[in-house]
Parts: sequence; structure tokens; C-alpha cells
Amino acid sequence: MIKKIILVMMFSISSISFAQTGLDEIIVTPNLKKTTIHESLNTVSIITKDEIRNYGYKSIDEILQHVSSINIGSNGGYGQTKSIFLRGTESNHTKVLIDGVSLNPGTLGVPSIQHVSPQIIERIEISKGGMSTLYGRDAIGGVINIITKNRFDNDEIIIEAGKDQTNKFGLSKSFSNDIHNFTISFIELQSNGYKAKVNSTKNHAYINKNLNLVYLYNEKNNNLKINWYQSIGNTEYDSFGTNLNHDHKDSLVKVALTKKYNNYKDKFIFINKINKIDQKALNATDYTHTKSTELNINRNYYNLFNTDTILGINLTNEQLSELSFGTAFKKGSWIKELYFQSEYQIKKSMFNIGARYINHNIYSNFYSGNINFGHALTDKTKFIFGVSKSFRPPDGTDLYGYGGNSNLQPEESINSEISFKTKLSNDNGLIITFFNNNIRNLIESDGATMQNINKAKIKGLEMTYYNKYGNLDYKFDYTLLNAKDLNNDTDLSRRPKNKLTSKMSYNFKKNNKLGISMVASSKSDNSIYDSNVLGGYTIFNLTYLYDTIGYTWKFNMNNVFNKKYRQAHNYNSEGRSYYISFINNF
Repeated sequence: MIKKIILVMMFSISSISFAQTGLDEIIVTPNLKKTTIHESLNTVSIITKDEIRNYGYKSIDEILQHVSSINIGSNGGYGQTKSIFLRGTESNHTKVLIDGVSLNPGTLGVPSIQHVSPQIIERIEISKGGMSTLYGRDAIGGVINIITKNRFDNDEIIIEAGKDQTNKFGLSKSFSNDIHNFTISFIELQSNGYKAKVNSTKNHAYINKNLNLVYLYNEKNNNLKINWYQSIGNTEYDSFGTNLNHDHKDSLVKVALTKKYNNYKDKFIFINKINKIDQKALNATDYTHTKSTELNINRNYYNLFNTDTILGINLTNEQLSELSFGTAFKKGSWIKELYFQSEYQIKKSMFNIGARYINHNIYSNFYSGNINFGHALTDKTKFIFGVSKSFRPPDGTDLYGYGGNSNLQPEESINSEISFKTKLSNDNGLIITFFNNNIRNLIESDGATMQNINKAKIKGLEMTYYNKYGNLDYKFDYTLLNAKDLNNDTDLSRRPKNKLTSKMSYNFKKNNKLGISMVASSKSDNSIYDSNVLGGYTIFNLTYLYDTIGYTWKFNMNNVFNKKYRQAHNYNSEGRSYYISFINNF
């Protein structure tokens, strides 16, 4: 099935003209400043608010599953744990940000993406490959930056209903004048859910509330932005046949002050965040908590010895506490970091070099960095080569939790890639990337305690293609992956060798739009601890939008052909489902 679709895609590339703006999209994540996908020396994918709207995505994991270089592991439906495997790296090797603030907890390591509502998102920027120079820990696979809306064209009320008594209510409103802008978004989702496991005895309900506040002050050379995000709720789940539930809370505050001068700008950032999970079953006492306070100061020189250079310092105080399976710990740590990154251009060539020094009171000193080179072969085609060194330190649970080992060393990676970006017309283009990632000191259990026992080699090919033909917009995204556990000479778990995604949107009347999205994945191993195989699958989703002045009707049908598939062994995935939404603009 995948091979046939690839042949259709290749035929389309050779026979249809291009007319879209994918490579000219503005991005900020790779270099902490504005550039475009075409000009960036990193490989970046972007999902805009229009894509989220046109294809009716219900969750962040559904959005990310429609990126071929990402595979999602899921322990069931709404609210259940989701794992992110970016370019074949581990689920805790990707740094997930909300407005530049890490969602990764200091204990379990895996960020709770399942609790972030798509309705609050302006865009998602996915920077692939090692990103530790500017983002520090947990960026072996890359960085996913979820950027929330700081302004709405129209105030909105959202009402949605669907399968399994899944209901959503949302309200978004903006207040603004010349220099002040304030936006508030509230989204509540409730669902009776479906059975998380194949043998579960009941459906597993979920409730979640998102509140996002953004204040922006813009006056000449001074900019102040304050973000406050919170997600709270409760998830029921199946634990070895017993139905349990836990409360969750992710909360963050970010205050960013930017002062611009003639030749440079200074940025002062203060961050406070909380990640909590508390078991709520009768007599349950288990919990895992992360609290951190962070100060980041950086200066961006526009022309320092003919370079564009960022110099920065980052100080973090992290407080971790956990009780799980009878093992408890409470630890505090200080992390001190210095970093720089410089870009230098000579005619048609650009060089990017960066380094980061980290001092951690648990795992001592560590260095990471990158070297990137880009050359414009023509005005529309660019060749890029890059090498980066990244790392993930052991999280609190690895070190001190049940089966923990306080002598663990950080996981390290050397990532290299070659990329070609070309605009096949003035408005669109094609990206082809070859990548190779060598990882050592991988942390896994030997059956009793956590150990640095594994090495991995991950290599692959990515191809992204955008097109517009008349009223039809479409995009294909394909990844060929070979992810090996070198110690055991086996494939890494839950990394399919082939994955293809597509998105097609058609405006067939003035106020009507049809969106069809597809995910096709080959089979993969479930886990190194069993011999189960996750079968390959192809699923289609359909969205119909009817827009008029003042309101929008939206109809979604997910998994149109009711394909049975699993993203983790013994855990259910959603069958065919229906949702209808009403959005009132006022």
C-alpha cells in the first residue's frame, strides 16, 4: 500500500506545477530568531492553525502522528500516556515546549502532550536533529515548540460533541489597543472514553481543562510578553486489570522582556513551572512532582565581527519528589548553563557554529554543540550539512525511583545530516534529508535496576513535498527509517521502517472546504521485552467545514474505514468516530 502511494506522489511531483508558500513560512525555534524554513540550516516542519482547523485534529498526538518523522505510542484514548519517537529516538529524547517553556518533567521524562488542546495553538514548529546548543537537555531527537495564540481575528465560542459522549466547550477572547494586547482561552473536554486495554472491563473517562492567558506590550524598542498556561484534570486508566485514576496538573508562567538597541537586543526570561501527577484511587498515595524556576538572559548581536551571534546564560533550580511502588525520593538540583551560537555568511555560503556548557550538581559538567554549513546552489536550491552533539541526563525516576541507579551517566548522541531544499516555483518546494544518529549510554533496566547498557544507530531519509493545484492544496511527508539497537542487534521498538502521511484540502464552494488526511505505517516491534509485533496500517480522516459570517460548522469522521490498529501492544486505538463542532465568531 505504501509503495503504491509513493509512486503516485512521485508522479505528482513530475507532472503538476507548484503554487504554495510552505518553504517561506516564518519560524523562530531553530535559532531563537525569525527566519524561514528555506533559509534555516536546520530541518523544520511546521503545522499552522489553518491546518489544525482544516483537518479537524482532536489532540496534539493526532497532529504529530501526521508528521512522517514522528511515531506516537499510545496507552489508549483521551488522556492516556503518549510517547513521541522523533526520527527514531527514544520517547524522552524530544524536548516539548509550550511558548518556549519545557513541558518535560524532571521525573518521568515524558511530557504530557495529551492534555494540550489544539484550539489554543497558533502553530507547532518541529526542529529535527540534535538541538542541545540552544535548548540544553532532552533534545537528542529534536525540539517541538507549541506556540499558542496571542491574538484572535474574532472572539470565539466552541461547542463540540462526538463519540463516547465526548464533549468540548471553549471560549477565546482578545482585548487590544495600539501597544497592549491581552488574550484569554479556556477549553474544557469531557469524555466517557473507550476501553484503554483490549481486556479492560470498562470505559476509561477523561476530563481536562486548559486555560491560556497571554499579555503582550509592544512599544518602540521594548517588548514585554507574559504567558500563563495551565492544564488540570483527571484520567481513568487500566493498571494490570484494575481500574484506577489520577489527577494531573501542568502549569507554567513565563515573563519575557526584550529591549532592542541599534546593534543588538537583550532578552530577560523568567520561568516558573509545575508538573504533577497524583493517584486518586482509594488509599492510593503515589505521586510524581516537578517544580522548577528558571532565569535565562541572552544577547543577540546583529553584526559582531560580521556574524549574527547569540550569547546566553541559563540558571535553573529544580525540585523533584516522587513516591512510586513504595520507593520515595525528594531531591533538589541547580543547573548552570552558558551557550553561544554564531552565523556567518560569505557570498552564497552560510556557517553556523554553537556550543553549550552545562554544570549540574548531580552529573557534573557536560558539553554540547553544533556545526552547520549551507550553500545556495541556485537562488531556489540550498544544500545543507550539519553535525551536532546532544544529550539527555537521567531523570529523577531513573536515578532515585523504583529500580533507580544514582550512578547513571547522561545519554549522548552525535547526529549528522545532509539536506536539500528547493523551491520548485516561487511559492513552493521540496525538502529531502538524509540523517544519521549514533547514541550511546542509553538508559534501560537490566531487569532489576536502570543501567547505561545500550547503544543505538539510527539512519534514514525524509522527503516533504507541498503543492497547490487550482482549488486543491496537498502535502506528502515520507520517512524511511532504520533504527537499530546495536547491543542486541535488533530493531528499536515502535519505529516503523516506512511511514507516509498526506493532507489534501479542497475548496469546492465559496464557503465550503473538504479536508482528507492519511497516515500509512509499516509494522514495528512492540518492545525489547516481548516478541509482539505492531501491524502496519493505513487510516483516513475526513473533515468538512462550512463557513459563513459569524459562525462555522465542522464535521469530522476519523478512521473512515474503521481500521483496527494499535500503537502499543494490548492497548486499543479509536475506531470510526464522528464529531460535530459549532464555532460562533463574535
